[in-house]
Amino acid sequence: MTNSNKDRPTNITDSLANRTLIVTTILEDPYVMYKKSDKPLYGNDRFEGYCLDLLKELSSILGFIYEVKLVSDGKYGAQNDKGEWNGMVKELIDHKADLAVAPLTITYVREKVIDFSKPFMTLGISILYRKPNGTNPGVFSFLNPLSADIWMYVLLACLGVSCVLFVIARFTPYEWYNPHPCNPDSDVVENNFTLLNSFWFGVGALMQQGTAVTLHSCTYPTV
Repeated sequence: MTNSNKDRPTNITDSLANRTLIVTTILEDPYVMYKKSDKPLYGNDRFEGYCLDLLKELSSILGFIYEVKLVSDGKYGAQNDKGEWNGMVKELIDHKADLAVAPLTITYVREKVIDFSKPFMTLGISILYRKPNGTNPGVFSFLNPLSADIWMYVLLACLGVSCVLFVIARFTPYEWYNPHPCNPDSDVVENNFTLLNSFWFGVGALMQQGTAVTLHSCTYPTV
């Protein structure tokens, strides 16, 4: 990570040759660690780890000299409510360091103020959720598409239509018939549209199925 994204030279190799860069980093195993030794160590020899090996390889390729320093506040770099930064990001912004080599996460907010190189570490962060347990559908699972209130309203509407059909069947002469066709002079007449048959007819119409009860009056299609 660098502290500026302006006025970049065309040839990066020539621009860094024989330059001394201040590199800020943070202790994080196994990327940056203190080197264990029986004798005192100074400068860059105090540290070891993957980031130090990477920095050494870059130095040999690009020809620059580097001086590793630990970040003063021991933080990676975050922005507070006032827009101020801390950690390694702040040292890059304030030009206290030319380069930061550390396991620093690339975020949108950080990319606004510093430049990131190609990442050498992939965390594989993902969202985990519990796998739903498979359940067998119940007997009344066909009712799930609609709420209980909707089904209640449908039932009440069916009952209401059935009552209207029953009342109309009582008044219209077309639904009364002679149960004994062989005796045309009989005074006994019947009506198929009882309250139960009216309800059954309404259910059949709702389900778009036919019933044994037939209509003889043109008033019913209107209902």
